[in-house]
Amino acid sequence: MTILLLCLAGCGEGQKPELNTLSFGKDGEIIHRIVGKTDQDYYQIESAALEEFAASRVEEYCAENGEKKVALEAVGEKGGSIVMDFKYASPEDYSGFNHRVLYVGTLASASEAGYELEAVPLVSMDGKASEVGYIEDWDKKQMFILETKSGEEMLVNLPGKTLYVNQSAHSGQELTLVGKKSVKISNQEAEGTTSLSYIIYE
Repeated sequence: MTILLLCLAGCGEGQKPELNTLSFGKDGEIIHRIVGKTDQDYYQIESAALEEFAASRVEEYCAENGEKKVALEAVGEKGGSIVMDFKYASPEDYSGFNHRVLYVGTLASASEAGYELEAVPLVSMDGKASEVGYIEDWDKKQMFILETKSGEEMLVNLPGKTLYVNQSAHSGQELTLVGKKSVKISNQEAEGTTSLSYIIYE
């Protein structure tokens, strides 16, 4: 069942009614919507069984890390797909529950946390290449870093205006601006690998 849940999180866009999404709540909580086909290649996913398993994982995580750190908000079916909504009290809880990187904070704090931002080639929303050191008041800007696996797509809805994303030409990922506050991440790295996407916003 763990494998099934992970497969749902990484399903391709063309086979579901909408993208997996990450959004921010008003108090900084993370809202994660997972969308995946009920009919996989060799098996059928039952929504009731998946909901039961997901709920047990949430209960186990909260027992170890604190009440209401993660909540399974809703499970339903839509157009032959299962839609699951999770809410995490913080980016750290998203990371802990999903065993993948999610960092949200200032660029200065990201650098202090060990992220080598000076090595990340960036591009502004008007198509100009840049580096962190050349961004005006860079230490006051906000940074979003997300780890995705090969073949995964994610729509990130930010709480502010997008300023820069890492350049797709220098990685196997494609980052596409969707309006002023959303970015679509499409991970096209080699199968079985993961990589980080970087988004700067204000």
